Amino acid sequence: MTKKILLIDDDPLVLKTLKKLLKAEGYCVELAKAAQEGLEKGKTLNVDLIICDVKMPEINGIELIKQVKEFRKNENKPDVPVIFITGYASEDAPIEAIKLGARDYLLKPFDLDKLLGSVKANLAKSD
Repeated sequence: MTKKILLIDDDPLVLKTLKKLLKAEGYCVELAKAAQEGLEKGKTLNVDLIICDVKMPEINGIELIKQVKEFRKNENKPDVPVIFITGYASEDAPIEAIKLGARDYLLKPFDLDKLLGSVKANLAKSD
């Protein structure tokens, strides 16, 4: 069965590049171009993995994933592994991400092979 990935980022170039990369690897990719759209899709879609940007205009990715996880838990839906991506170095965000159970935290610009390796490893854990 094809694995489904939700990609949440406010940068259109990142969305386009990662969608192309992930689709070429055989994954089904659902895009969210803004935090609010990502929040709604994270709550309603059945996905195997979420890749989420940390810094977005409406709400940051850490808070977005907190809300998605809380909603899914309250609705007795399975937890979804998360990989955070960001272009901004921060001391607090990686710590918060780990507390949330993030499986990986990658700084942009990241090596695409490293991202793919993380995606494959995390989807293998969820099998």
